[in-house]
Amino acid sequence: MQDKTVDIVIMDDDADICLLMKNVLKFAGYTVQTCSTPDSLTKTVAEVHTKLIIMDMLLAGFDGREICASLKKRPLTSNIKIMMMSAHPDGEKSCLLAGADLFVEKPFDIDTLIAKVNQILK
Repeated sequence: MQDKTVDIVIMDDDADICLLMKNVLKFAGYTVQTCSTPDSLTKTVAEVHTKLIIMDMLLAGFDGREICASLKKRPLTSNIKIMMMSAHPDGEKSCLLAGADLFVEKPFDIDTLIAKVNQILK
């Protein structure tokens, strides 16, 4: 239906990371919504128009790379930019291979996060 627009949807199974990122990105001037599971992400992107999804590579019981690849294959979501995050040593390579547009290494610096979001949304 997508009657509402948000700049960024954050999906992470860690509520503290979601809250931190939401507050930082809202302070930087973005509208932000969070979710914690693939089902809630699917519901969110069906209900809102978004420019960027930020998600963790490894979620409790789910692989963010598979979710990313699936989103990039669907006509409704294929044009949404996806930024993935991980502390895994091979995270950047595997996330980009899965279709992510950009990668942020965890732990991330707040200024780096904002700069990468600005970069991907310009």
